[in-house]
Amino acid sequence: MIPVNVCNTIDRINRDFIWGKDENQGKMHLVAWEKLAEPRTQGGGGLRALRHANLALLAKGGWRILQEKETLWTQIMRAKYGGKRKDLNIFRPCQGSSFAWSSINKAASLLKKGCAWNIHNGKSTNFWLDNWILQEPLVEAASQPVPEKERARTVASYMDVDGRWDTTHLSQWLSAEIIQKITAVMVDALSSDEDQIFWKASADGRFTMKTAYLLSQPGSVEANDRIWKGIWKLPVPERVRCFTWLVLLGRIATNVLRFCRRCSDSPNCARCEDTPETVLHVLRDCPPARFCWSRWVPIDKQTEFFHKGQEDWLRSNLTSEDMMESGLAWNEFFSIAIWLVWRNKCIVGFKGVSKALTAPTLAHSIQHKALLWHQAWEAPSIKSGRSILQANRITEQISWQPPSSGWHKLNIDGASAGNPGTAGAGGVIRDEQGRWIAGFVAKIGEATAALAELWAFYHGLESWMRQPGG
Repeated sequence: MIPVNVCNTIDRINRDFIWGKDENQGKMHLVAWEKLAEPRTQGGGGLRALRHANLALLAKGGWRILQEKETLWTQIMRAKYGGKRKDLNIFRPCQGSSFAWSSINKAASLLKKGCAWNIHNGKSTNFWLDNWILQEPLVEAASQPVPEKERARTVASYMDVDGRWDTTHLSQWLSAEIIQKITAVMVDALSSDEDQIFWKASADGRFTMKTAYLLSQPGSVEANDRIWKGIWKLPVPERVRCFTWLVLLGRIATNVLRFCRRCSDSPNCARCEDTPETVLHVLRDCPPARFCWSRWVPIDKQTEFFHKGQEDWLRSNLTSEDMMESGLAWNEFFSIAIWLVWRNKCIVGFKGVSKALTAPTLAHSIQHKALLWHQAWEAPSIKSGRSILQANRITEQISWQPPSSGWHKLNIDGASAGNPGTAGAGGVIRDEQGRWIAGFVAKIGEATAALAELWAFYHGLESWMRQPGG
């Protein structure tokens, strides 16, 4: 565990580097460090705060202790500090423990937050206290306090002799919605396969630093706004992406922003002396910028283009799927154009109007540079370094094919209203003549579409076993 003061010092060095501060001159920090340290998919800068990265690395050490049971160092740790406790319960403070173990224990809460149980026979997973069905232990979702006697029970203990959930008993504490999720879980109490811990924050169940870092941040959730991911994938130089990100946040150094921070005597535009220099003004409404956009935007779309508010204007153009006659995607060209318009504005601010490009020259320069960058990006030497997967779709009509003589065929389907959502399954068994042998429909509960398919297969086999000679 790195001391807090060391973490803060290194984070400060990172901040100063990002904004170009040196020993002799300070620079304006346009975005707060907390925002810079957020993931790019959430509108942040994608940097990592050292304190949270340190916790994620320590959690990785704890994950290795859980998973690498054959390595010498994990055996020593488990034998020395784990005692008879198993799995996540071994991470508890021990008096006189080593600095390494104490450090890993400080990340125990993060590890428990990201771990969940994959149920097999249900005998080693605590029904109420372990994470296995929700994002939190079931005891925290109970409608009323759960008795201590119930809290000690395992998942398998809530199954009856026929392998069905005791929903009547569970309904005392859990809502119908949660019970629907539970009934969709298959538990084989007769199996010798033990329950396993997996990392629920990643798709494949494996621990990753990225997901651990996200979990370490308080209140961190995955954003659904796809525009953030989109701007970092634009086929433009990285500096243009960074600028586009700042524009979306409204954090470029316009005169309005500089005036608010007492870095400027006036919030007005250097060209339009009576108009405040906002983000929208400098990038769209200032005369040179307006002249350029009037040449590029079709006449029938100009009214809408010039009357949108700042956020709508940026989002609609950066998510546009339109193509220009030159072969450039409009959102690609748009991001390049606003950056070059801004650079020309900066020349006006620091060197005077006479040094800046005139409106016609600016328009020509933007089109020329955008085309050059596009051609460079599409060059074979660059494209060969990017994995480009193209799926060839083939349409083919299919029909039911009878099984071999003496065999029966099971056809199944499972579906869910959402993923996950309320799920159901159905199937039919037929012989080689297509004659009906058996069929079934089943209400599963709340599950994913893939899980619904698996349940359909299970019920299909169960239907077959009930047939004479099955």
